[in-house]
Amino acid sequence: MNLRAVTAIIALVIALAGTVWLGRGNGDIQPAAPVPKQTDPSDNRPKISPTGPYPKAVVDNPLYNFGSMAVGQSLSHNFILKNEGEVPLEVQKGATTCKCTLSEMKENMVAPGESIKIELTWTPKSPQQNFGQTATIYTNDPKNQELKLQIEGTANNLIAFTGDFEGSPHWSLPTMSTTDPVSFSGKIHTKYLDEFKILGIESSKPGLTSKFRPLTAEELKEADTKSGYTIEVTADPEQFPLGGFTERLTVKTDIPHDLSPPGTEEKHDHPEGHDHKHDHAHPTPEGPRTFVIQVSGNHTGPIRIVPTYGVHWNPNTMILNLGEFPAKEGKTVTLSMFVEGTEHSLEIVDQEIAPDFLEFELKKDDKFESKTKQRYELKFAVPAEMSPVSFGRTNLAKVKLQTNHPNAKEIEFRVQFISL
Repeated sequence: MNLRAVTAIIALVIALAGTVWLGRGNGDIQPAAPVPKQTDPSDNRPKISPTGPYPKAVVDNPLYNFGSMAVGQSLSHNFILKNEGEVPLEVQKGATTCKCTLSEMKENMVAPGESIKIELTWTPKSPQQNFGQTATIYTNDPKNQELKLQIEGTANNLIAFTGDFEGSPHWSLPTMSTTDPVSFSGKIHTKYLDEFKILGIESSKPGLTSKFRPLTAEELKEADTKSGYTIEVTADPEQFPLGGFTERLTVKTDIPHDLSPPGTEEKHDHPEGHDHKHDHAHPTPEGPRTFVIQVSGNHTGPIRIVPTYGVHWNPNTMILNLGEFPAKEGKTVTLSMFVEGTEHSLEIVDQEIAPDFLEFELKKDDKFESKTKQRYELKFAVPAEMSPVSFGRTNLAKVKLQTNHPNAKEIEFRVQFISL
């Protein structure tokens, strides 16, 4: 034995002796707390026997397609897991993807020749062109230790509308240029319900009315849908000020919230002796559903406004945008307004201007020659040497006029600007 080996042995003996002496000399010293073991998801997996015989886990169809579903509809599918081996099959639930649930299995042991059901449920929360969800089952089958069960399909809104954009229907009325009412007809329908009822329609404005009727068989076929209605909405120009507008129709139906549409159960082949009613809806009714339709339009009436060059004017919203300008300089712009439908000169009966420093002037062009219309010059001015101020989209300045025109009794201009 060489000198280096002898030295190492002596050092080891001394270290062991010191450890024993320290342990005896201080009885108050407690052993260190054990470090918690990190949990591994695979720890719950069934143990695989080192020798046979073995079980054999079999799922004939591990992928199921629900087809087309409605948003908010819950559908379930039972996968049949069989043990075709010689000894009991042990199964444990593994991970599932989000929003996909795995039902409780009544037992974790499957005898040879027996089978169990494993239920997966899916409730789409938004439209999806294609969805796919997965659940993992662990077994003690050495050749099939992980089973992947998958469900897939498409999800659409339960109710579809004419002019539907991402679940927000928007209908546009024809321009109101005369005193005659204007109308628009749209559809509300579904491919998931054999029938539903419209209980009523409420309007956000008295001058906006509606009526509805069920779709005919031909209309249902053309729209490739099961049930639905045509809604005709009408606007009365006398009830709307000049300019653009957006109002709402609230459609009340008898469709419960979160109720899976009837008639969507799928038919499948099942092993003999098993329950055939394994696909079903899970309704959680919370009262009838209502749907909101945005209705927009533009009431031009007997007037037409033409901006001068460089002036930003939106006839649909009746908004005049003065842009940004130095507060010390101020800004003045003019518009031309052509008026029809009256032999008398247009007069302002009353006016409301906010803020009060905003200046407005209406002046008739006596040199304009026409047998059917009159021309007026509109002047809007922000005086110079004012303090900087901002009137944006959320706090527009306004000029509201009451006139003697029988078909333009109220004219409202909105003004946007920033003075720096």
